Amino acid sequence: MTIKQIRVYSPGSIANLGPGFDVFGIAIEGVGDIVVLKKIKEQKVQISVQGVGADKIPTDPEKNTSGAILKHILKEHEPRHGFSIEIRKGLPPGTGMGSSGASAAATTVAVNEMLGLNLRQKELVELAALGEGASSGAPHADNVAASLLGGFILVGENWEVIRLDAPKVGMVVVVPDIYIANKTKKARELLPQKVPLKDAVKNISHAARMALAISQKDAEGFGRNINDVLIEPYRAAMIPNFWDVKQAALDAGAYGCSISGGGPSLFAVGDNIYEIGDAMKKAFGDIESTCYYTQPSNRGTRVI
Repeated sequence: MTIKQIRVYSPGSIANLGPGFDVFGIAIEGVGDIVVLKKIKEQKVQISVQGVGADKIPTDPEKNTSGAILKHILKEHEPRHGFSIEIRKGLPPGTGMGSSGASAAATTVAVNEMLGLNLRQKELVELAALGEGASSGAPHADNVAASLLGGFILVGENWEVIRLDAPKVGMVVVVPDIYIANKTKKARELLPQKVPLKDAVKNISHAARMALAISQKDAEGFGRNINDVLIEPYRAAMIPNFWDVKQAALDAGAYGCSISGGGPSLFAVGDNIYEIGDAMKKAFGDIESTCYYTQPSNRGTRVI
């Protein structure tokens, strides 16, 4: 069967999750990206973007997550055609909700299905991470793996990923209306090269307890272990009123609250997410913000 066109949906994701820097990720429900992939006669890649923040997404295949994946496929597999891809953004770019990762995951699944590549999970993750590299400067898998597979993921070496079903629990992502140029690069530059042993031990403890809570479907245990003393204190400097917003979430009943991905969004986990979201918005003061009320998604990227 020859597939000339395919449409794929990929959910957004939150990476790091407090103590799990560059290791933990979780897919989120109700917000994501759609890609429509088509074959074209010319052996090239054409990209169009519409939807949320479309004007901020490059259409140059070298700089676009989807484009980088498709150019790699053209080089490695040499199909007798090219690709046209339409990216329909549901995720705001540059906010810490896995926007580029969702597009990369959707494109990976689309081209795998279209060409019948039969890629294994590890190969899908690696290909999607290659696409992420076009956006962030270096391949990484915490967002793309969560979007690809759904649920809660732990990224290991050589693109090996462990996936667990996430417990049902409310989550809110609060996106402040601020722009940080070269956000990913700046967020990395803020981090120290060495950390105190006691802080490393504290993070390991919370990370281990979080993974255990997830495996036991313990929603409160998951939220209570969103604690990070290695990364959050440094990246908080990028986000106005960060500590006030976090405290407002906890005071409103959140189990835990931290930076969503590389920021500038914050996410919180709890039962009364609408009250928590309202409290966080108020704590941002004069800075306008948007709340995304969601929960973990155990469904990953799929053909629709």
